[in-house]
Amino acid sequence: MAPALIEGVELLCLDAGNTVIFLDHERLGALCGIEPSVLVRTEGEAKRLAEEDGLHDCAWGAKALPGAASWGRMVATIALRGGLAEWKVPAFLDAAWADHIAKNLWCKVPDGLGAALDELRATGAHVAIISNSEGMLEKLFTDLGVRSHFDLVVDSGLAGVEKPDPRIFQIAFDRFGVKPSQALHLGDIFATDVLGARAAGCRVGLVDPFAHFEGRHLDVPRVSGAPQVARAIAAARR
Repeated sequence: MAPALIEGVELLCLDAGNTVIFLDHERLGALCGIEPSVLVRTEGEAKRLAEEDGLHDCAWGAKALPGAASWGRMVATIALRGGLAEWKVPAFLDAAWADHIAKNLWCKVPDGLGAALDELRATGAHVAIISNSEGMLEKLFTDLGVRSHFDLVVDSGLAGVEKPDPRIFQIAFDRFGVKPSQALHLGDIFATDVLGARAAGCRVGLVDPFAHFEGRHLDVPRVSGAPQVARAIAAARR
């Protein structure tokens, strides 16, 4: 891992979805009738379409709720690209939202996450979640047993501002009194995580376990995952 990425980091900012909680493709596949392996591919297609404002948008029941519109555009596009008929999308989103509210579709926690974050925090650094979400992350993290590993959760559904707007990062900078240059953000979407972190003036690493951005954005450092980066920062601080 390049020293320039991790040296002097006082605040590790983490996206939620596909950085500390990963999409359950099996559950989503059961909701839309599409093979999970197909959804792994189309999730990448949706991430890339987000860069050109190409995500599918339509009217559906919960769209006006906090965070639901952006969630719906991503989930709808993943399913559409996998073969779901467009006329079925509104009903699919209604059903998927109900399932998501009961338990977030992004709920798979990587092995060793909590221990790695605690190792980093023991050095005096802080860990913050910076996520475009629906206002339910605190409960989700509590239910998953990982909330205690984060010093702060900034959920756009409650904060009222979304990435790539740099103001959502400033909430964490202000809380811990760090300069943007002392922060590193990890996330999986170029259009929100990378552009947002750059606008906020902090370092950024792209989490891309399925190679969704292979051959693209080669100037953005790739990282293997949040646990590995947290351990590397902790080692650099000792």
